[in-house]
Amino acid sequence: MENSVPNFALYLFSGIITWAFFAQGTKKGINLLKNKKYLIESIQFEQLDLFISATLSVFFAFLFNLGAYLVIHAINLIPIHTTILFLPILIFNIFILVLGVGILLATVNIYLRDIEHLWDIVILAGFWLTPIIYPKEALLEKFYFLAYINPMAGIVINIRETVLYGRQPLFNLFFYDILYSIALLFFAIFIYKTYAHKAVEKL
Repeated sequence: MENSVPNFALYLFSGIITWAFFAQGTKKGINLLKNKKYLIESIQFEQLDLFISATLSVFFAFLFNLGAYLVIHAINLIPIHTTILFLPILIFNIFILVLGVGILLATVNIYLRDIEHLWDIVILAGFWLTPIIYPKEALLEKFYFLAYINPMAGIVINIRETVLYGRQPLFNLFFYDILYSIALLFFAIFIYKTYAHKAVEKL
């Protein structure tokens, strides 16, 4: 594996910290309404701010890990290319994806109590369906369609392409993942707004 993937240690590190942000952020969102029930019942405020705050708390940990990655990147004398300018867009992409999934899961969790355990299975399956520990070619050459089902695959691939290897992102996945995440976020907000009052009653 190490021989087939250049700079494998950084390749692995970048994939793990990106996936960890997605996994931790979405799992934190699942029980957010239940954990903050006392706030929802006693204080009038924009409840979506709870999700933004929860996502930001995990996001800051991701930024710390990303900073560590960039330090190791520099220590290994790997050049920084102008393609790193795509990184803020990719970070924004994963943030809104985590936020959207978290809102959706939290709403569903009110009605489907087992969603937390089901999501653990999805997270485990998603880890192996995302090229984190194996070359991206293993996914893209035979199972390209999975990159459209799992937007994290494209995000992880493009972070490596632009930061680690100094190449242009795969623009088809780049734009698809952004549109997917934005659409999912709006859908999640719509579902939450539609069922929020019922959800609070069931908490």
